[in-house]
Amino acid sequence: MAAPKTQGAATQGEEDSDGNRGGAGGVSYEDTKDYILEPLSLPESPGGTTSLEGSPSVPCIFCEEHFPVVEQDKLLKHMIIEHKIVIADVKLVADFRRYILYWRKRFTEQPITDFCSVIRINCTAPSEEQDNYFLLCDVLPEDRILREELQKQRLKEILEQQQQERNDNSFHGICMFCNEEFLGNRSVLLNHMAREHAFNIGLPDNIVNCNEFLCTLQKKLDNLQCLYCEKTFRDKNTLKDHMRKKQHRRINPKNREYDRFYVINYLVRLSFHNLKFDCLSIN
Repeated sequence: MAAPKTQGAATQGEEDSDGNRGGAGGVSYEDTKDYILEPLSLPESPGGTTSLEGSPSVPCIFCEEHFPVVEQDKLLKHMIIEHKIVIADVKLVADFRRYILYWRKRFTEQPITDFCSVIRINCTAPSEEQDNYFLLCDVLPEDRILREELQKQRLKEILEQQQQERNDNSFHGICMFCNEEFLGNRSVLLNHMAREHAFNIGLPDNIVNCNEFLCTLQKKLDNLQCLYCEKTFRDKNTLKDHMRKKQHRRINPKNREYDRFYVINYLVRLSFHNLKFDCLSIN
């Protein structure tokens, strides 16, 4: 299904390219905040069609194109170019796949203009040169509630995973600096690397998906990449000397790739999301 064409006269809730709302029938936050009378029904956990082996895929909201979850940006680009729909603050969506699946279903039930603001570009040009884009954002109460529910569900899953890892005594890992082998709880290896190699990635109880975290770090070292400055070196000895002399036995705090391995980031994201709407309601 392609996004409906709405060129010509302004539709309800339409905005021009300067962000000015047109028409008397625009749907505002105050007008619609009481419309949702039932709990949202979230899609099931990822599964089904895959584009790459072992990688869940995400369908386009309007058509049958699928993209691997790891290629989220390609899907967003496709939806902008082919269907003229833009999702606001997409990086704050806790579960992108479920979010897309939810709206894919809703757009088959009601017109897109019931949910999206319409932004007209080239509004001073002749009508045949004008075009409309659709903005899906959390000003819409249904979208806001969906994002909140996905945040809460994601946090619940992360806390359950963290607790499981904290209680797991079947962990098996190898120190990435001295190749010593460790069995038991993950904290034994992490404390060893902090104590013996001055490599501290944080308290074990603050980390989630520890195995994936360690594999990510090991892969960088195997590619002869410094974990802190992320420069690449010609051999392992040169890399080791560099990290020791420069005191680079730590991770790059500016690399957002590591955010998903720290529980605090999921708590902060949910708090930020709630604070954002507290501010909006005050204004």
